[in-house]
This record gives sequence, structure tokens and C-alpha cells, in this order.
Amino acid sequence: MDDLTKVISEFISTEIMHGAKDSLAADCQLLDEGILDSLGLQQLITFLEGKYDIMVDDDYLMPEYFTTVESIATLINGLTK
Repeated sequence: MDDLTKVISEFISTEIMHGAKDSLAADCQLLDEGILDSLGLQQLITFLEGKYDIMVDDDYLMPEYFTTVESIATLINGLTK
């Protein structure tokens, strides 16, 4: 797992899943499994914007960008370039 996916996975595990001990797979369906809801998504976006000094525009606030840790990492990689 690369650094970005690890950061995202750890944030979701500790902050959104409240310290879940199970490792979060990079391809876990976050929305379908109910792991990310609207509040969790906002927490995650706020965290990533601050950590990587980016702005996630409204155009990217669509489910396809937040389905998995991998899809979130792809979005953030695109915004940091």
C-alpha cells in the first residue's frame, strides 16, 4: 500500500470507524458497505484538504470518486499535480 492509500485507510479506520482494528482493504466498497456516510465523507475531505493543501471542488463530490480507498487516492493524486 503506498503512502497516500495508507494515510487515507488509517484516517478512515481511526476517525470514521472509531479505531477499528481490522485493516481496511484498498478496494473495500466504502459507500456500499456503509463505512462512509455524508458526515464521514466531509471529515475525510476536510482532513485531506488540510494535509495536502488542496481544494476538493464541488465537481468532485460525486460517489464515483469515493467508492474505495484507491479511488480517493487517485482523486487526491490528480489534485496535487
